[in-house]
Amino acid sequence: MYSGVCCQSYNRSENMRGWFQESKKMATMALVFVLLMVWCLAPVSAIGVMGAKYMGSIAPGGTDIHTMTVSIGADEKPTDIQIDVMGFGQAMDKGYISLDPANDLSPYSGRTLITLSNTTLHLEPGTSHDVKAAIKLPQNVGSGGRYAIVSVHALAKTGQSFTTGVNVPVFITVSGSTLTETGSILKVDTGVVTIGQPIAVTTTFKNTGNYHYYRTINKVRLSDSKGNLIANVSTSPSTFAIIPGNAVEFTVKPEVKDLPVGTYTVSSKIILESGRVLDEKTTTFELKESYIPPPTESSVTLSPGRPGTLTSPDGRYSVVFPQGAVLDDVVVVLKPYSRDNLHPAPEGARLGATCFEITGLSGLLSKDATVRVTYSANDLAVAGGDASQLKLSYWDTAQGTWVILPTQLTSKDMKLTATTNHLSVWAILIQSPKTTAPATETPLPAMLNVLALVVAAVISGCIVRQWK
Repeated sequence: MYSGVCCQSYNRSENMRGWFQESKKMATMALVFVLLMVWCLAPVSAIGVMGAKYMGSIAPGGTDIHTMTVSIGADEKPTDIQIDVMGFGQAMDKGYISLDPANDLSPYSGRTLITLSNTTLHLEPGTSHDVKAAIKLPQNVGSGGRYAIVSVHALAKTGQSFTTGVNVPVFITVSGSTLTETGSILKVDTGVVTIGQPIAVTTTFKNTGNYHYYRTINKVRLSDSKGNLIANVSTSPSTFAIIPGNAVEFTVKPEVKDLPVGTYTVSSKIILESGRVLDEKTTTFELKESYIPPPTESSVTLSPGRPGTLTSPDGRYSVVFPQGAVLDDVVVVLKPYSRDNLHPAPEGARLGATCFEITGLSGLLSKDATVRVTYSANDLAVAGGDASQLKLSYWDTAQGTWVILPTQLTSKDMKLTATTNHLSVWAILIQSPKTTAPATETPLPAMLNVLALVVAAVISGCIVRQWK
C-alpha cells in the first residue's frame, strides 16, 4: 500500500547509488566535524603573561630584574607551567622563534645571562604568580645588544597533543657601547614570472650589525631595458625588529600592466624609517613570452528573472549565467587567486598556471553556468605543447578534491569552455589522455571509507524499514 509513495519519493534502482554517495559524503563530513570538536574542546589552558617583553639598557657588570606575572583565567583547568630561557631566533617572515641551547649559536645571545626565580609553576583557576628574570652582564660583555626569549608554556597533560604558551622577547642594550646598525641584501629574486600570476619580488636581507632595528622598509623599483619606470612599490614599516645575525625576507608584488618580451631590471632597497639606506641590490629577469597580469576583481549582480555575465576586465575569464541560475539576488565576484595556495593536483594530473576564484554563492546554481577561460603560454608549456590536455577544474571543498570537467577546446583563440553548477576556486589542470587512474576524485582514506559504508548501511536500513 506504500508503493505509490515509494515511487513518488524514490526511484530505487536509479537513486540507490546517489544515496550511497551522499551518505558517504555525509559520513566523511560528520567524522571531520567530530574530530574538530574533539580538537576544539580539548582541555588546554590559556596562559596570560604581564610583562611579556623586556627592553632595557644595562651597563657592563650591571644587573636588572624583569618581573613577569603568569596567570590563567577563572574558567581554566588547574595548569602546570614550565618556564625556560631560550635563544632568540627569527623566521624568514620576521616572526620571533625560540631556539634550544644546541641551536643558540649567535655571538649576541643573552640566554646565559638570565636566571629565573622559578622554572615551574602550578596555577589554580583564576590565580597568578610572579616570575623574576635576573639579567646580569659580565664586565667584558662587549658592544651592541644581547637577545633571548623566555618561553612560558603549559605542560601537556595525558591525552593532549598540544599546549599553549607565550614567548617573552628579551632585548638587552649594553649601555655605553657602540651600537652598529648595518645590513646586507643577500638576494633579490622574482622567481618564475608566470602569466596570470602577480610578479613577486622577494628580497632576502640580513642584519650584519650588533644591534636590532625596527620599522625597516623595502622599496622596489621595476624598470624596462630603456630605464623607463614600470612600477614603484614599498612595504609598510616592519613591526618586528630584525635581530643581529638573522636573515629575513621582504616580498612585494608590484602592480604592472601587460609587459612585452624583453629584459627588466629590479632595484631593491632596505631602509630605516629615518630614510637611511641599509643596502641596495639590483637584478634582472627576462620575459620570453608577453606577460599578462592576474585579473583585477570584478563582480555582477544576478537575479532569478534574467541572465547575467561575469567577465574579468581583461576579458580572459567569463562566466555566463542563464536565467533562473539563482533563486535570489546575489553578487558574484571573480577575483585573482594565488597559485601557491592551490591544493595539489590529483594523481595523474598537473596544475597549470591559470587559476582564479569565484565567490558570492553559498550553494550550487539552479542551472549550469558556462565558464570560458583563455589559457596562457605557461599552461601550454606545462602540457608539453598539447592543448588537448588542458582541462577546466574546480576545487570541491566538501569532497576535498579537484573535479575535472569535460572541457571544450578552441585552439584558434586559446579558449577552454565547460559548464558547471559549482563555483569556487578554479584552475587549469593538465590531464594526459594516457592517464589510467581517475583524476576527478581523490579516494578517501581506508578508515573513512569503512565509516562511510557503515553510515550508508544504517541510513539505507532506515529507508528500507520505512518502505516496508
